[in-house]
Amino acid sequence: MILYTIMPMDVIFGDAGYRPQETMEMDYLGVKVQVSRDQNDGYVISRIISTSPKAYLNPKLQPGSRVQVDS
Repeated sequence: MILYTIMPMDVIFGDAGYRPQETMEMDYLGVKVQVSRDQNDGYVISRIISTSPKAYLNPKLQPGSRVQVDS
C-alpha cells in the first residue's frame, strides 16, 4: 500500500503504544555490537557492526545472545 500524503505516519496509523527500544554500541569480544538493555542487568545483542566475516560466524555474537557486563 502506498499513501501519497503530507500527513505524518502517526496521524494515519496511530501510535498504537509503540516505543522504540533504546540501543547502544559497545565493544564485546573485540567486535563492535549494538545492544539493548535486558531486565536482568545485562544486554542482548541486536546486531553486529563489523566488516569481518569471522564476527558473523561466531555463535557468541549472534543477535539475541545475552551479554553480561561486570561493572
